[in-house]
Amino acid sequence: MDQETAAYILKYFHEILTVPEQLAVKKTISRFKNNAMSKHDISFPATQTFRDKGWITAEQTIIDLLQEGYDSFEIRVATRILNEHPERVFLNNCPACGRLARTPDANQCRHCGHQWRDVV
Repeated sequence: MDQETAAYILKYFHEILTVPEQLAVKKTISRFKNNAMSKHDISFPATQTFRDKGWITAEQTIIDLLQEGYDSFEIRVATRILNEHPERVFLNNCPACGRLARTPDANQCRHCGHQWRDVV
């Protein structure tokens, strides 16, 4: 599975993630936001909010999920979702070039520009 497909599955079918997987995603997003914002303000108040909500965590289970990096985590989780719930995942591929559209509801390919608005 490629990174684009894995990111698409986690973004648009996130309700299928397990609770630890959801926390791993939140931890990664929170860490990114915290690092980006704290460079501008050393006393960035969101750090405590992220900790209070459990988005920044020292829980070993969550750390283990992200041990090989976020890209690897994304591919593992997307593969699991496709294997366990193939009927719940819709990969919106362009009928012209076969590449993945931006969203499950898209009617135009971002890669080749083909439109399929009139197809039901």
